[in-house]
Amino acid sequence: MAAASYDQLLKQVEALKMENSNLRQELEDNSNHLTKLETEASNMKEVLKQLQGSIEDETMTSGQIDLLERLKEFNLDSNFPGVKLRSKMSLRSYGSREGSVSSRSGECSPVPMGSFPRRTFVNGSRESTGYLEELEKERSLLLADL
Repeated sequence: MAAASYDQLLKQVEALKMENSNLRQELEDNSNHLTKLETEASNMKEVLKQLQGSIEDETMTSGQIDLLERLKEFNLDSNFPGVKLRSKMSLRSYGSREGSVSSRSGECSPVPMGSFPRRTFVNGSRESTGYLEELEKERSLLLADL
């Protein structure tokens, strides 16, 4: 009976050694896999940072493009074919203008210098947004004169 118990214990010890060996191998495999996933996550973070940077750059560029498209819409407005925005040259000298001509009466109404400050296009910034708002106000005034 002692010999049978000893053989059973030996078999259990061998089975436990085998299971321990398998668990160690699985742990090593999981550790390697985790390292690989951490490396991939780190690489993805770098790619994400690069994409965010390029999206910000594109946003600035597309902001300018959107602004130009909206300006073209003002110029090509089919509802009011007689109303056109001033040329680029006129827009540049807009701050120096002293009056506007009413299309109904042909009279010149004074516009105080600086009431529409000169703005520049700077990467879709607040300045260009302000400039666009000023153009929309001017358009509204011109349409009101019609």
